[in-house]
Amino acid sequence: MNFKGFSEIAKIYDLLFEDIDYGEWAVYISKILNFAPIPVRRILEVGCGTGNLTRELVRLGYEVVGVDVSEGMLEVARRKVPGVRFVRADVRELALGEEYDAVVSTFDSLNNLLTEEDLALAFKRIREHLKPRGIFVGDLNTPYAMMTDWNDTLFVKEVGDGILTIWRGEYVGDSVSELNLTVFLPVGEGLYRRMDETFREKGYSPNVVMRLLKGAGFIRVWAFDDTSFEKPTRRSKRVTYAAI
Repeated sequence: MNFKGFSEIAKIYDLLFEDIDYGEWAVYISKILNFAPIPVRRILEVGCGTGNLTRELVRLGYEVVGVDVSEGMLEVARRKVPGVRFVRADVRELALGEEYDAVVSTFDSLNNLLTEEDLALAFKRIREHLKPRGIFVGDLNTPYAMMTDWNDTLFVKEVGDGILTIWRGEYVGDSVSELNLTVFLPVGEGLYRRMDETFREKGYSPNVVMRLLKGAGFIRVWAFDDTSFEKPTRRSKRVTYAAI
């Protein structure tokens, strides 16, 4: 895995995804957290990025600790949510020595793990950080998403004050797609600095994810189509999971 790119784009990450309603997303997650047989107060957020969801969960009254592998993302998050503790760590090596009521991971952060073995290890580490009867809530993109939304795509988007971005997606096989992002940052009159980053994600089917969650020690697992409470279908692109 190469997470360098996430640090490079950290300063403009929020502009790239400014259309996402993190407040609504947090409310949806809070509803799933009510599935837990224990009261949920303390949350460990894995793949917290620049802290957008973190901030909304805090506003809902939760105590949150954020974890991300990118120090650049965490620097932004610390400024955005100054009262929250943020830790740099790879989920596969997570060892905080603490237990939480819930672990949350959203925006397909776990799709950056490109093998079932790595995803299984991530679920094991997540389980180790939960209290007995604690709950995990997370989402992953599916192979269908990799072969459709992430395949043979090209679009140009202007964000912020004159920042131009070019997005190119390509399916490379084995449920893996590659996203090439080119950013032109204005640095003066008619002058731009070009930045190129490549990201890879692997899609996982609900059957695989549920098997790996149970293999990590979770007893009961739910799967929902994206941010709904409907069952996923063959055409589901993002699936949200809850596991106890």
